Amino acid sequence: MASIEFKRRPAKNIRSRRALRKYEPKVFENPKSVLMLRGQSTSQVVNDAMVDLGSILKPHVKKLTKRNAFHAFEGQQHLEFLGFKNDASMFCFASDSKKRPHNLVLGRHYAFRVLDMIEVGILAMDPLDTSQVKGFNTCSLGSKPVFVFEGSEFVSDPFFMRLKNFLLDFFQGSVVSELSLANLDRVVSVSLRSSDGASAVVSPPESGSSGGASPVICFRHYALLAGGATAAAVGGAVSDPKKLSLVDVGPNFDLEIRRHKFAAAPEFKRACRLPKQALASIRSMHENVGEDAMGNLRGAIHVGKQDLSGLALRKFVGRRRVPGASTVPAEGADSAKRPRKEADEGQQAVDGEAVSARAAARRRRSGKAGNDRDDEAPVDI
Repeated sequence: MASIEFKRRPAKNIRSRRALRKYEPKVFENPKSVLMLRGQSTSQVVNDAMVDLGSILKPHVKKLTKRNAFHAFEGQQHLEFLGFKNDASMFCFASDSKKRPHNLVLGRHYAFRVLDMIEVGILAMDPLDTSQVKGFNTCSLGSKPVFVFEGSEFVSDPFFMRLKNFLLDFFQGSVVSELSLANLDRVVSVSLRSSDGASAVVSPPESGSSGGASPVICFRHYALLAGGATAAAVGGAVSDPKKLSLVDVGPNFDLEIRRHKFAAAPEFKRACRLPKQALASIRSMHENVGEDAMGNLRGAIHVGKQDLSGLALRKFVGRRRVPGASTVPAEGADSAKRPRKEADEGQQAVDGEAVSARAAARRRRSGKAGNDRDDEAPVDI
């Protein structure tokens, strides 16, 4: 299906102009929100899953109650239009059918075009239950969880590396530059296993029609407690890791990967590009990097000791003697062609010889006078 360029209606008054400014492109974008959608048919399992996911994604989530008579992989244009209309960069589409029971499609947009999509099926689920931490300040609104990815596949396999990036983007919430340890009250653990429990975990094909075992995402959500209370309640006691404990509060999911559609490498690289101003602000947090008065990025580079032994210097070529040519310069030619520095050195040498001659003459005179005094000395008879 061909892509359609979406445009907003022009503003007719000042109030409409102020409202449209919120949708304009910005250097520092607003927090990414998740749009919850339902298909023509849904089961109670996916309904509960969407409710629990919305609870841990608040306040950056928007739910639409109307059912949509299209499939996510076949109706991308509808997903793009709903994302554009609601200004949502993420979406979660729930459906249920005989072929794909308890189905969830998670995806994200770039410039209101579908960038990545992954279809998963819910194999097992534990609902959200905070009764064990009742009375404690845990899973607070807008808090950011700590993500733990278990498995070497997340750093070696390209598919699971993209999946890791997608999950971090999906649950990112608000963007912060600094985070207090006292506000860490949730932990999300993500691990992998095969659907049969015995095979090795391999990346699935894009169509999802592989005859082997499918990879399963084990999503676990915990509350972080420190000495019987949350880290926020004890005021930063997370500095002592021996006093930390994890309480399973849910929701927990076992998600079987069925289909996926990831953007090509050039398109994904363009989506990850940062504006120049945002990049400067990120780099300015590092040492020896800052900005000048004109807003240009400036940094100090510390270079080690240089090795000058292999430095390419100017090579002087010796002149060959012409056979039969006289090596004795003509009279007056040497003084005429002699450089000024050499002439000065020659003059100094001549002056030095004259001084030495005068000193020698004085020594001779002084020696003769001494002999004369010795001759004139009185002699006892």
